Amino acid sequence: MTRIYRILVAVAALFIPLLGFGQESGAGRLTLKECIRIGIQNSFDLQESYASSKAAGAGLTQAFGAYLPSAEITANYSRQLTNLREQFSIVNGVPIVGQPLPNTYGLNGFLNLTLFNGFQREAQYDAAQSNVEATTSDVRFNRLFAAYDITRKYIDVLRKQQLLNARRENLALSQATFERVKALKESGRTTIQQVMSQETELANQEVSVVTAQNDLDVAKAQLLASMSVNPTQIIEVDETSIPSEATAQNVETFRQKIGPETVSIQRAFESRPDINASRKRVDAAESGITTASAGYWPTLSANGGYTWRNFNIADFDRQGQVYIGINLRIPVFDQFNTNLRIENAQLTHTRQAMSLARLENQIRTNIRSAYLQLGAAEKGLEITDRAIKSATINFNAVQERFNVGSATLLDVQTANNQLITARVNRVTAVYAYHDAATYVEFTVGTYGDL
Repeated sequence: MTRIYRILVAVAALFIPLLGFGQESGAGRLTLKECIRIGIQNSFDLQESYASSKAAGAGLTQAFGAYLPSAEITANYSRQLTNLREQFSIVNGVPIVGQPLPNTYGLNGFLNLTLFNGFQREAQYDAAQSNVEATTSDVRFNRLFAAYDITRKYIDVLRKQQLLNARRENLALSQATFERVKALKESGRTTIQQVMSQETELANQEVSVVTAQNDLDVAKAQLLASMSVNPTQIIEVDETSIPSEATAQNVETFRQKIGPETVSIQRAFESRPDINASRKRVDAAESGITTASAGYWPTLSANGGYTWRNFNIADFDRQGQVYIGINLRIPVFDQFNTNLRIENAQLTHTRQAMSLARLENQIRTNIRSAYLQLGAAEKGLEITDRAIKSATINFNAVQERFNVGSATLLDVQTANNQLITARVNRVTAVYAYHDAATYVEFTVGTYGDL
């Protein structure tokens, strides 16, 4: 059992570009590992969470920039224009050209550094850091959820495949019985009514095979859809990816691994990425309150600059000035804007805290449900194991009695139907157990432990 879940962990950590559908699996036969890899590569939710994570990283860089000084340089050029009559005139018939007006060149440098702004920078940086951690956890959770969802769909395909195999085996048994009944009719040892009865039974089994095949095709389409692949693709799955049986030893080993329910709940709170993401968003909202409260504090900043003016560039007559200063801004009244920002920040914090509490409660409920589902699946394994052994022994005994004439065709059909039911129930029970075990691990968040 643990091999399945080790595969989940290993594959969820891989980001190998998909070179082509089915290239590694031959003629479209895909292992669980390959399906998860393809699904992770194509997941729309993952692509969205990656984008959010990058945006959060940019926000952290921006928050760090608030600790650095801002600087800018400006340059300018201007030429003074006067009345043309003053610039160009005629005196005693002689044109007089006035002195050319000077060009003005300027260069300004400015530097500003915030020294204190009511802990706003610190709070904004903490909030940005929390957002980065939250979005990173979102990526991890979406990867695990994609692996979990694909695994469940894969299990369903294997379940439907085994059910189809069981129906085909039953059809073969019915066909063999039908041939024996026809032979008995030809020898005069049975009636035409029994032949027709068995022929009807054979037709019913053929319908069951067709239905099982359709169920398998639908399950494959759903698997492809969970991988974000065109569901019209024709694929086959590797039946060895997940064991077709569940032994008592494997069941007990898994039970010992996951431990009691109370321990699993605590482990989930410690390891699940979605819990961590929710907690970080609570932290970011708390930092938002501090950011909003900064409006009550004074702001202190230092600034300096350099100004250069040159009125005659030919003479390079430079005039430069250097200045430094301290600015102090004390808020007195801001139309209650700070109060409103604090109230909104507090509401955001409350909503995030409620979301965390809701998630924790949902996880407790899901773990409880998962353990109940696992327990029912374990009982199903025990019951169906006994049932299929009894049904097999009974069918073989009835067949032998029928061959020597001590059992009727109705006895054979009844025993055959009992065996069919036992086989179907066994297949259902085995994959119900695999499904339940997968659900337990997802709710607990123990992929990394197995």
